[in-house]
Amino acid sequence: MQAKIIQIIGIFILGLFTGVILLSTQSASAQTYIEELEDQWVMPVDGKITDTFGTRKGKHKGIDIAAPEGEEIVSVSEGKVTKSYYSDTYGHVVFINHPEGYETVYAHLHKRLVEEGDQVKKGQIIGIIGNTGISTGTHLHFELHKGEWTYDKEHALDPLFVFGLQSDTVVQSKGESANDSLVNKAEEQIPTFAPEKPVSHLHDENETKLITVERGDTLWAISLAHNIPINSLKKWNNLNSNTIYPEQQLTVHITNDQSYVVQSGDTIFSIAEEFSVSPESIKTVNQLNNETIYPEQVLIINESN
Repeated sequence: MQAKIIQIIGIFILGLFTGVILLSTQSASAQTYIEELEDQWVMPVDGKITDTFGTRKGKHKGIDIAAPEGEEIVSVSEGKVTKSYYSDTYGHVVFINHPEGYETVYAHLHKRLVEEGDQVKKGQIIGIIGNTGISTGTHLHFELHKGEWTYDKEHALDPLFVFGLQSDTVVQSKGESANDSLVNKAEEQIPTFAPEKPVSHLHDENETKLITVERGDTLWAISLAHNIPINSLKKWNNLNSNTIYPEQQLTVHITNDQSYVVQSGDTIFSIAEEFSVSPESIKTVNQLNNETIYPEQVLIINESN
């Protein structure tokens, strides 16, 4: 009886040991594969990361890289163009399937230079950076998916862990490999100022403040923190895009205007009805060219109109 117990314990320990070895091997294999991608892939554009993976309450399934108008977008690796079209949300967008088993997405382009079915090389120019679709400034929205892209994006991966870059600066060298240092979690890089429920705020004083941009700040986050529309921040500071930099100083005017943070499902018309103002007055005071608004966007509500 004792011998049988010892035999069972021995089999259990052997199985446990085998499992540990198998898991370690798989983990090492996955890490090695990521390191191989770091050595093989190039960044899609020169620029600065303005938003990272997993923000916007987990709904942002890619990274945003701001760059000057006219900047070229390149394929991170060789592959085949699976889609190239205009989307209401992505704007001009290109999808590329890579032999490594991944699909990449390049969105909000000003112009697409490849068509569906084209074979592309690593570093090949596939488009020009833009501000099309649902976008608040010139930038590239880049996604990385294990296998094929799906509508629910359940296979989306954080591109930063493949490229091994910090979220403050991205540098692309055509034909050269990306850095090989991993980044900190996105939550540690960009603070979130999103409210948990609809917010209507009335500033109780008129004042002008000078704020200093800190690492990880975005124009969107500053807009939410001070309940001020992005367009106002850009106008006051003569900004031509949404790109800002650490140590940059921004002027913020605090006024008596009432502001509202857009929630999911809101429209210009529903907000106008709630505050008993006209949709046109909201568009005018917020310098909006159309009725498109976005969750967490700050709008000035001038109830005197």
